[in-house]
Amino acid sequence: MRQDRQDRYVTFRNIDCEGMTRTVMAHVLRHVAAGDSPFWPYFEEQRALAHGRGFDDLRVLHNFLPTLKELLDDLGDEETLALLEELETQCM
Repeated sequence: MRQDRQDRYVTFRNIDCEGMTRTVMAHVLRHVAAGDSPFWPYFEEQRALAHGRGFDDLRVLHNFLPTLKELLDDLGDEETLALLEELETQCM
């Protein structure tokens, strides 16, 4: 096996889960700022609670994965949806 190959079933080495998480969260936070769903204030509250308990944004995104997918689909945000699905496949 090549050293630089990504294989999450062996290790998360060479997969930038933190960077991917930051990118997805930045996209999600644009929707939060726009207030385009009544879900977003709840999401912000739960994110703050999760951070207070020591959980990172990857965990937050994972906790709300089905809701986020449905919401992003409803909003027509294919770019963020694709990034979220890649994050799910690679890092969750």
